Amino acid sequence: MANAINEQLEQAVLSSIRQGRWLAEGWEEVGIRPAHNLRPFLPQLLQRLKDGDPLAINDENALDLMVVEIRTALNELKPGYGDLAMRIDTSEHLIFDENRERLRQLAERWKSFQRIRRQVRDLQAAMRQLKLALRRV
Repeated sequence: MANAINEQLEQAVLSSIRQGRWLAEGWEEVGIRPAHNLRPFLPQLLQRLKDGDPLAINDENALDLMVVEIRTALNELKPGYGDLAMRIDTSEHLIFDENRERLRQLAERWKSFQRIRRQVRDLQAAMRQLKLALRRV
């Protein structure tokens, strides 16, 4: 069982590295001008993601602020769409406005990245718990 969890963890970490890089690239392509509260954190966050360090715990706040910016930008283009995009999967939506489509894709990248980060943390916790359980045997 430990080998299966370890293999899943390896795959999830690799996926988080890729998805983090894609998120950073997508952010830069879209060119959102972030609010003052995100600006100090953003360069470091983007650099870590591009460098393959997607799991830094000190990026939690910046990632939370990033999604606010994405949601706000989408809502400005179409009222309520940013809120909707954060609640559901929008990958099947047909959007003909280029700016809104790029932002929608960025929102989906952010959600995918957050899912894989959670999966990595869950697998890490499973490994820790498994090691504890095996020590008790």
